[in-house]
This record gives sequence, C-alpha cells and structure tokens, in this order.
Amino acid sequence: MPYSDKEHKTTNINYLNKDFSSLKSSLIEYTKSYFPDSYRDFNETSPGMMLIEMSAYVGDVLSFYIDSQYKEMMLPLAEERRNLVNLARMFGYKVKPISPAYADLSVSQTIGVTTDDPDNINPLYSEGQVIDKGLKITSTTDSSIIFETLDIVDFTVSGSFDIEPEISTRDANGMVTEYKLTRKVKVISGETKETTVTVGVPEKFKRITLPENNIIEIISVTDSSGNKWYEVDYLAQDKIINETHYTEDRTSAYYDITNAVVEDVAVQYHLEYIKTPKRFITEINEDNTTSLVFGNGLLNTSTVNSLEAGFLDNEQIGIVIPGDTTNFAGDLASDIAITAHSSLGETPSNTTFTIKYRIGGGISANVAGNDLTLLNNGVIRLVDGNSASPTVTNELPARGGSEGDNTEEIRRKTMATFKTQNRAVTKEDYISRVLSMPARFGNIAKVTVDREFTVADTVTVTQEMVGQDITPSLPANSYDIILYTLSYDNNRNLVDSPELLHTNLANYLTEYRILTDEIDIQSGLVVNFGVAFEVVAHKYSNKYEVKLRCIDKIIEYFDISKMQFRQPIYTNELIYEIMGLDGVRAINYLELTQDNLSDINTSTEIFTTGLWNNDVENPDGGGNNDGYGWQYNFNQFYDSVTSSDGVILPSVTPSVFELKNPNENVKGVVI
Repeated sequence: MPYSDKEHKTTNINYLNKDFSSLKSSLIEYTKSYFPDSYRDFNETSPGMMLIEMSAYVGDVLSFYIDSQYKEMMLPLAEERRNLVNLARMFGYKVKPISPAYADLSVSQTIGVTTDDPDNINPLYSEGQVIDKGLKITSTTDSSIIFETLDIVDFTVSGSFDIEPEISTRDANGMVTEYKLTRKVKVISGETKETTVTVGVPEKFKRITLPENNIIEIISVTDSSGNKWYEVDYLAQDKIINETHYTEDRTSAYYDITNAVVEDVAVQYHLEYIKTPKRFITEINEDNTTSLVFGNGLLNTSTVNSLEAGFLDNEQIGIVIPGDTTNFAGDLASDIAITAHSSLGETPSNTTFTIKYRIGGGISANVAGNDLTLLNNGVIRLVDGNSASPTVTNELPARGGSEGDNTEEIRRKTMATFKTQNRAVTKEDYISRVLSMPARFGNIAKVTVDREFTVADTVTVTQEMVGQDITPSLPANSYDIILYTLSYDNNRNLVDSPELLHTNLANYLTEYRILTDEIDIQSGLVVNFGVAFEVVAHKYSNKYEVKLRCIDKIIEYFDISKMQFRQPIYTNELIYEIMGLDGVRAINYLELTQDNLSDINTSTEIFTTGLWNNDVENPDGGGNNDGYGWQYNFNQFYDSVTSSDGVILPSVTPSVFELKNPNENVKGVVI
C-alpha cells in the first residue's frame, strides 16, 4: 500500500516525564493512540502491562542516575565527598585534611659559669647545647599527642631578645655556680614519619600515594642520588624558597658571616629563591590520603648538544642537568624559550625516594598550658660533651588545631577560592585567601579586613551608627590592609591566634597581595555575654521542659560557627523563634548582659561574677573573670532613650560576640 500523508501521525512525546507513574501513564496513552488495533488489554495482570511497567521502571532508574550524575557535576549541588574533592581540585582549592595546633615552648638548660674573674661571673655558654628542630614533646594528659619543634634551639649564643639568664644555684659563700638559660621556640602538633618508594621506568605525572591518613605536611623528599625535590603549588612553578640556617662559624645570632659585621637585627636564616626542575605537588584524595604528583619532563642527555645547537625537544623544556645551573629553555633563542612556560618539571626515574612527612593535629591537639613537659626521644646535638637534658613547658595553651574540611566547607571554600582568581585585591579576596591557607600553617577561625586604615581616619561614632568603641589602643602606623583574626581552642572557644600563625599568614599572603599593599595582622577582640530570660508558659505545659527548649534554642541561635566579626545581634528574631516553641505563651523579657544583675530585673542575681575580664582602661585585666573577653555596655540597648529596637550593634573595634560556656551563662525563669 502506497504511503499516504493522511495515514501519517506525528508522535507527540512528553520529555518531562521522569518518574515511574508518569512514564507508565505516558506509555499507556502512547499505546492507545498509536497502536489502537494492535493492543487493547490494559488490565494490570496482562503481559502487555508487564512490559509497559518494566519500561517505566527502567526509565525511572535511568532518569534518577542521569539527574544524580548531573547534580554531582555541579559544585553547589554535589553531595559525595569524592566529587567535591575533584571539583575543588579543578577550581584550584586544596582540601584540608586536618589542621595542626601551635604553641610557644619554653626550653631551659642549666650551665656553669665563667671562673676567670670572680668579680664578673657570667654564664658559660660553651656548655650550652644546640637542639635541632624536630625535638619531640609528649602531652602529659594524652600520650598520643606529640608536638615537634619547628626551629633550632641554640644555647651557645646570647642575644638581646633572649630570656635573661636565671641564677640556678649558689655555693656556701653565696657565689653563683650555675645559671638557667631559657629559650622560646615554636612547636607544632604531629609526629614525623618516613617511608621509602622505589621508582623504575619514568612515567609522566608519576603519582605516589602515602599510606597514612590526615598528613599535615610533606617535610622532605630526597632521591637515592641525594637530590632534594621541592613541593610547589603548581607544576609550572620553577622557583622555590631555600632556607639556610647559620649553625657553624657563628659568634652570635646577629653575626653576618658574609659581611663579617654585627647586625642590629637577628637573622638566623638566609632565604633565597632557587630554580629547580625537581618539584612536585600534593593532592588530597577522597579518603584523606595524600598523593605526590611529579612533572612530565624527561632529561635526555644524548640530545644536550643538539639543544645547544638550537633544536628543542619538548620533553627537555625547563630541565636542568644535575650539578649544573644551566636552564636550557632560558639559554636558547627567545622564540624557543617562550615555550618554557609549558614546563611542568622533571619526572623521576630509576631511583628510590625517601619521604618524610608529619601526621597528627586536630582539635584534640589544642592542649592546655603547662601540658607539654615530657621529652620524647628528641634529637639533641651536644656541645663540649655536655649531656644534661633540657626541661620544657608551654606556658600558654596550644591553639589553631581543628578537624579537616567537611563537605559543606569544601563547597564554600572552593567557590570563594575560585572567585578570588588566585589574587588578593578586595576585602573579600583577603578573607577568602586567609581561610584557604594550607593546614600545615595553622587554622584561622574568624577573620575580617580593614582597608586604608590610618590613625587620622579614626572618628567618633554615635551609638545610632554602631556600638561603643572598646579599642584598648590604636596601631602606631598606617597600613593599606589590616587583618583581624581569632582562632579556636580545644573547647571551640575563641582565643587570640598565636604569633607563629600570624607569621605564616603574612608569608602566605605575600604571594597573592598586590605590590602596593602593606599588611598588618592583629588579634581581634572577643566580647562574651550571657542571656537572661523570663517566659510565660501555657497553663498545662511542663515548665521544666519549656525552660529546656528555650535554653536549647538560645544556644543554637548563638552557635559560634554562625558568629562573625562586626555581626549585629537581632534579639527580636530570637524572641520570634522562642515564641514558636511548644508551651511558650509569652516572653516577659530577654536580655543579653555581662553584668551579674539584670538591667531589667535588678533584684535578680543572674551570674556570680561579671562575664568580662578586660576593659578599655585596663587592657591587661580590669575585670574579675579570667578566661573571658572585653567589657561591652549591653545595657545601652535596653535603655528607653538609646534603645535600638532589638538590635545589639557591634563595637567600632573589630570583635566577635561569643556565648561562652552556654550551660552556665544562659539563665531563665518559666512562670
């Protein structure tokens, strides 16, 4: 029968059907419309309906997997950690497996005295020890927590920044016989481990995965020929910083060997940039293991002469002959040297790597003060045969340790990192870059940025504009960028970031800041407070349960992860949420305060002491409650004259509101 246009029917397919029911209905309608004479039995038990339902089932499953795969390809929607890690890597963010804690360690040694002149007795520094970095100290409360020193401790020299020698013992005549020397050194939580890996035939972008989880940092990588390989941020980076510590032929910490002069500033390390093809990057895998990825360059020594003649093998780009400082790409013609930008470093071959790395850290590493007192097989280099062991302690708690990035942190930090485009220009750029600092350098919990700050720019701000100024002092100089930071202790309470963390942060930002930006890093302020409330419950409600629900809601509302620098507090919003709780009929009052007496109900003692320790007049401690932050006048916002309609304004000075010890500092009454 010849083809007829009248018999031709246009197939109308709905591509929006994805679930089983809609697909089944669509298939039934399709069958009725286009096969009316071929099949008419749509009973649920018929063989035809079985085929229709099986087709709908397959379509439903396929739709699910297609939607799921598409969602996992989108950074804002992805849920699986492995996909988020891969997306973060694509956008240039390096996932943090874990963050170490830092502390200042006091190291002490007892030495003798000079006896040449009884009238001028001084410490005998020749008996001092030089303790290499990597000295291990164990926590007294938890033997599994180990810290290591990050620098050399040198008792053989004296400098103006050293702690003054302390008289240790005297003889029967009162003459000094021994001095106690104390030096400060930075320590980091974690333990150094070592592994060896054999590499045979060269492989482009060779990948070596280490066996440990939660590796903080790669300390060193050396091959069997004694060559050192360097970690870089990206494989095209051929310049790295080389650190050299002056340990030999040195008369003091201020002695410049090169120029043979005494400097005013102590310089214990010499820093220089060197070029090297032996480099690698690190990547964090979905199971929190760390992989070392090397370059793709192959050094073919048989073609060296042809390279010098002007012929360039792509695999030779950026390669340096071992023991030679000549960089082929840089010494060739300019048109050829342009391709040096594609150099991704050398790939290893026929060698054995010795890899040292550090593991440990986490929030449990934020140990208390005077907890690090036990030496754990520390490497001590002795001088003049003196074998006395040093004593150690941390006067202040360790800070900065935290757990690794969770899925939501990976998502948000990746988006912020991509937005900054590997540079820091705006305030948002700096904040994102600070929060993206590698874990081995420490962890910043809160950060804010001020741009173009000068002392002359300081103005008196009215309470209608912002809360009171609690600045203890102003910086002496002006800076283009001022960073204010805070860290967590082991109880997730806000504390000042340690000095070493600030130093690491300043060095880290140097690579991203614009040339004209001068950066100053300071600790922000913490304003602690308590909450007092009185709630009217429904007649038949359990008052005890109502009170617990109110307290839980307040604690949830003021969770420290939600609080940021210069963030106001909207008490009306909190009141609205409490009013939505079961059993709550009305709220007589809800007040934030630092005082032991409520401003609204002064007859009721809320706290035994005020929830502050520092004030403007006495920054070193003007309060009566150690461990708390700065004084702030919350009462101004409840005064009938200056009331701000349920808004607690932040201070002029960058600070964070913190509900510290919520189980003690939330007090309420249910009537």
